Amino acid sequence: MKNLLICLITAVSTYSAFATTIGLSNHPFLMKKNIITTEYNNYTSAGTGQGITARYLRNVSDQINIDAGVGFTSGERASRYYVGADMEVLPDYGRQPKFSFKGIAETQNFDGRTINSFGIAPTISKGLVFWGKEAFPFIALPMRLSLDTDERVYETSTALAVGITGRIPVQGISNLVGNIEANMSLRNSYTALVMGVSLPVE
Repeated sequence: MKNLLICLITAVSTYSAFATTIGLSNHPFLMKKNIITTEYNNYTSAGTGQGITARYLRNVSDQINIDAGVGFTSGERASRYYVGADMEVLPDYGRQPKFSFKGIAETQNFDGRTINSFGIAPTISKGLVFWGKEAFPFIALPMRLSLDTDERVYETSTALAVGITGRIPVQGISNLVGNIEANMSLRNSYTALVMGVSLPVE
């Protein structure tokens, strides 16, 4: 367990910022550098509730995206704050999918307690064409170390995140980007559905 803690802290320190879900960090914003997102969150386990999240993403380069946000939810998971970074290891090229690592850091108020989480999420994504429109499905394996500052205990968790991003195929709003993501618990995590709409700006 000590070695796992050291590995997670080392991995987190490699990135300048982090996030809790994959979101739009794998979407290729080639010309736009700043993206503003609003998301609907629906947690169906481990503190059920619904809420909204506001997120800002900065496209630093073709290989690095950073984001930050704040979310508020009904139920036990009252609020959360996070920052994030995704670093490309292999590009989406030909038949080769994109492979990246996303750092994770989050502070949340859960049932009156403060929980700080750190970790990484290896992610695979690939640009595909559906009915003449390009979209970017992805699959990730978020792994976290969560610290309960009130109880002074920690636990590790693993989840499976599956989602897709792409321009909304509706005339008049095709400049907006949509994302849908499902998070499924594999160990000590939660199950949730996230749907968002983003506006890329200069």
